[in-house]
Amino acid sequence: MGLIVAINCNSERVDLNKSILNVIYVKIGNATIVAEVASTPEERSKGLSGREYMPDGRGMLFYYSESNPNAFWMKDMFFAIDIVWISETCTVININENVPPPSSLTSELKIYPAPKLTMSVLELSAGQSEILGLKIGDKVVYERSVINKHSRCIE
Repeated sequence: MGLIVAINCNSERVDLNKSILNVIYVKIGNATIVAEVASTPEERSKGLSGREYMPDGRGMLFYYSESNPNAFWMKDMFFAIDIVWISETCTVININENVPPPSSLTSELKIYPAPKLTMSVLELSAGQSEILGLKIGDKVVYERSVINKHSRCIE
């Protein structure tokens, strides 16, 4: 049974911990997540850095116009996250669960590489991928509003 977060967010902009980004629904398997979209280099670089938390049922979607060998780190993070890797064929290809915030200097931060080329990456609060029942192979569908209209993953 999936979790559906019901709020009006058709291209809505929200203020979560003082960061304002476009928000869309992301459906993965039977779950629907409200996701802030980080689509510019500046937004992707900042990500969730400096945030104190991410509410349950919400996340940040890092969207790229092309598949990339993406890698993420936990610079300036204050909470653990799940990293959901999404392919250009709109499927979950890997999930890194409970990635801890850093306890070391920036120069010593662990890098979390994608197992394959990815078109998108979704970050959720730690434990949310399990609670929402997300799994490798799940189909991913994005709301059309702020995602590139040429993406194969839009509804």
